[in-house]
Amino acid sequence: MNRLFAVESPSCDHYERVRCTARELTVERIRLCRHADDLARCEAMLAQANSGWLYGLDRAFTRAERGERLVEVRNRIVLLGLGRAAPRTKGPRLDPASLPDDALLRLIQSHADPQVVVALRAERQRRLQTITGPKP
Repeated sequence: MNRLFAVESPSCDHYERVRCTARELTVERIRLCRHADDLARCEAMLAQANSGWLYGLDRAFTRAERGERLVEVRNRIVLLGLGRAAPRTKGPRLDPASLPDDALLRLIQSHADPQVVVALRAERQRRLQTITGPKP
């Protein structure tokens, strides 16, 4: 059976349509997908691309492109599992303004760096002033 399909020319219209359809799977489209079941099917197709399909994704993509899309699909599945639509934005490593109140108080009491503790206390003071208002 494989010899029979090996006789077909890879330049025929069918193969070109398959290649064009597969090329529609881009990283941007994966990031827009919100359906975990579709992503799971896509992950299976990408992971098993070179398992002997007659004309699989291994011929439409290079190994690096398949790997890039597979990583993106798996990341998207994890994000959807966490209930996020987009990845968390990266910010400063320790931003006192973004810490919850209980974490802020805990860090003030337990952090080893005195400069960080001063910044945390300033943030706590700023929060108290927004609640109670500035002193007259």
